[in-house]
Amino acid sequence: MNLSQYAASDAIALSRLIRSGEVSATEVAELAIEAIGMLNPLINAVTLIDTQWGPSAAETCRANSVLGGVPFLVKDTGVHVREWPTTHSSRYFSDARPKPDSEIVRRWRAAGLTLLGKTNTPEFANDFVTEPHFRGPTRNPWDVSVTAGGSSGGAAAAVASGMVPVAHGSDIGGSIRVPAACCGVFGLKPSRGLNPVGPYRDQVGAGLFAENVISRTVRDSAAMLDVTAGPEPGAPYSVPKSVPSYLDWLSSPGERLRIACVAHRPDGTAVAGEIGEKFAQAMALLEEMGHEVVEARFPPEADGGIEWNIFWMSEIASLVEERADEIGRMPRPEELESLSWYALDRFRRASASDYLKAHSRLHGATLAISKAFDGFDLVMTPTTAELPPPIGAIRGDEAVFDYDGWAARAYGFAPFTEIFNVTGQPAASLPLFQSSGGLPIGIQLAGRRNEDHRLLRISHDLEQVTGWGARRPAIHVIHGRRQAIRPDDIRQASA
Repeated sequence: MNLSQYAASDAIALSRLIRSGEVSATEVAELAIEAIGMLNPLINAVTLIDTQWGPSAAETCRANSVLGGVPFLVKDTGVHVREWPTTHSSRYFSDARPKPDSEIVRRWRAAGLTLLGKTNTPEFANDFVTEPHFRGPTRNPWDVSVTAGGSSGGAAAAVASGMVPVAHGSDIGGSIRVPAACCGVFGLKPSRGLNPVGPYRDQVGAGLFAENVISRTVRDSAAMLDVTAGPEPGAPYSVPKSVPSYLDWLSSPGERLRIACVAHRPDGTAVAGEIGEKFAQAMALLEEMGHEVVEARFPPEADGGIEWNIFWMSEIASLVEERADEIGRMPRPEELESLSWYALDRFRRASASDYLKAHSRLHGATLAISKAFDGFDLVMTPTTAELPPPIGAIRGDEAVFDYDGWAARAYGFAPFTEIFNVTGQPAASLPLFQSSGGLPIGIQLAGRRNEDHRLLRISHDLEQVTGWGARRPAIHVIHGRRQAIRPDDIRQASA
């Protein structure tokens, strides 16, 4: 197997080749490491690569499983891997010590995945772009001058460029779906409680948080959900799989679905012109496929405003306080970015009453969404309201930080995703289209709670119809380093 053959294969295809004996898991791991070494200097998606432990782990992997021997990267926040530190892309955690595996990591290992390293993320995964001071920005392999999205930007860029077929992502307000849209790959946030988030937390961000993956093909995400989904000891939610196998369900008979199509932001304003045009094309495509599409709008309660932010801010405060207890001091001014300092201060000034009011608003929004879309099988929206903005357009690290200005830019770009973290519904970004300039445009589909199988099934159908898997960004393993980017382009984008 050569690099081009490796990068053209999804996870299931690679594992089949390993099981057949055509290639070994060690050879595949070495190809992944070569691909990362070749392209990572251009896009900065990977922050840690274990060239010794990874291939040696591949030698003893469970190669007879559906995903046995598949190279895999873990986001540098949210979960712990026993071999490597988790830094949350923060200088304050730069010398953090490794901790025992999180539950989902144990399930990845049991499935035979080869864990190779870690991917970039904004500090504490707190932004819709991936531009941390500590690790530097991750660049979009389609166009290095624009964002790869966040907070799972490193994972999305690594998958889009062919470094690995699938990578870990996490999502508290769109952090899987937004980078998937920016980088032209598939990203599913599963139903609340379907994947484990412990054992270090029973829930994260009042239940808004979910762990999963980003992939090039829907079937890889389905196969990954097969090995990770299911109840976790001590978790507040006990959510079983909705079908025996999500992967097998992709070949089940299709259904005619009723789909609510919401083209406007939760506040009622319009999206960017090209986004709106492609959304209309998505509606037409679904009709051609035999589904019923109905134009709809979000209820007013879907626009949560600043109240819901207390939930992700509480996680920053919790992590910082745990670290302070561990090392005996709070962070120095230069060890946290401005947005993190703001979140820490804001949460400390908030009262228990503030938290409960926000939780009540969350509950009200969930009820309103349930009533508004009760007669529908799916809800469709754009994933983002704008094309990926230039690197530096959304900044949480400015010396004189304006939170309202940051929030207007960040949520103006990505207003559609957080509501489905609030409701706990499964939601996915599908890379259905491209702009006139060649940038990916994602369309979001959200299903009913614990009907992830239905969402995966229609996503698989749309993948087959649009052929998104055949698209390749300018920076991709298959192209090699054949002048896909000039050094001057990176310097200009950094300016």
